[in-house]
Amino acid sequence: MLLRGIDSILSNRSQEIGRRWLVQTRKAPNLTGLAIISDADLMEFSSQLLAILGGWFRAEAGKPEIGAFFVGAGKDFCKKDVPISLLTRAFVNLRKLVTVCLLEEENLEGTHRVYALMEAVDHHSDFFMLGIYYFTKGYLEETFIRISAGENLSKEVMGKYLKDDFFFK
Repeated sequence: MLLRGIDSILSNRSQEIGRRWLVQTRKAPNLTGLAIISDADLMEFSSQLLAILGGWFRAEAGKPEIGAFFVGAGKDFCKKDVPISLLTRAFVNLRKLVTVCLLEEENLEGTHRVYALMEAVDHHSDFFMLGIYYFTKGYLEETFIRISAGENLSKEVMGKYLKDDFFFK
């Protein structure tokens, strides 16, 4: 791991990372559809996500905690009618921003430090990929529930078009 401690970087710069992500998200022409989410909600989401990412680096948060957070977030954003494609893109932007912040904090002189950074970037990329996986499951599960409640379609017909192993089954 990086010598300065990734958890410390994430803790100390959480608000700054969130603000930078918010500004980036609001300026992105392909993410204008996220305007339906308040700045406060986006900041709260990034704060919670970065706290769980810190737990992932400390080995205190595993798949169950990450899954629960992202499935819940997927369901919440689905209820707000936010397109999943925009959210996925915003997550990718946040992942890139975390990488930039790690680079800004670390002196990369020496092979050991470069390899440590590569390991850290791989580890946090794994977190975001796992998060997107669970987020998508939560979003699709909520979509299934909403369509089932609002339309007169059987679970068999729904399962034909929304193929996934949802957690509620």
